[in-house]
Amino acid sequence: MISQFIRKVKRKLGIQEVYPSETSKVRPLVTRFCLGHGCDIGFGGDKIMKEDCIGIDYAQPYAHTGKDKVDIACDVMNEKIPVDDNTFDFVYTSHLIEDFKDTTQALKDFIRILKSGGNLILVFPDQKVYGETCVKTGQPLNTHHIHKDMGLEFMHKRLQEIAGISYRVLFESNCEIDYNVVMVLEINKNREY
Repeated sequence: MISQFIRKVKRKLGIQEVYPSETSKVRPLVTRFCLGHGCDIGFGGDKIMKEDCIGIDYAQPYAHTGKDKVDIACDVMNEKIPVDDNTFDFVYTSHLIEDFKDTTQALKDFIRILKSGGNLILVFPDQKVYGETCVKTGQPLNTHHIHKDMGLEFMHKRLQEIAGISYRVLFESNCEIDYNVVMVLEINKNREY
């Protein structure tokens, strides 16, 4: 709680914190939901958990934000994740889902490898706030971002398009940390999924 207060004060004062990765920004908020055996999809070298967490990414990740090794090499943008259905207790992904043309299909694949009752943890930019941040800081926009309306409402709509599941929001943060949206969802699958 104190660290969140300090972050809010720094933000109001315009003090920019430096983080090695997007995951490092949200780690204090989400690790309590990373219970059991999990995976981090598109982790870029900095897995959310260092123990009992499989890193899934390109053989040579395009982002190098840490030293964690790739456990399963896969181009998740173009290939089905080579993991059996219902494998993980949690699935975490940060700053990847906004790059998929078909967000709903990406979510289906992430949910496919998640056990029913497991936690799906999504971290992604609110595209409007991200764009404003880039203008303000002078950093270039990430050209891989597909959806101009990416944000919390967009993601809820995509999740509602998936038949055979229900979800319960365990935690949400909408741009409390710069432009990041954080969603932690308990996913329950119907038999048909």
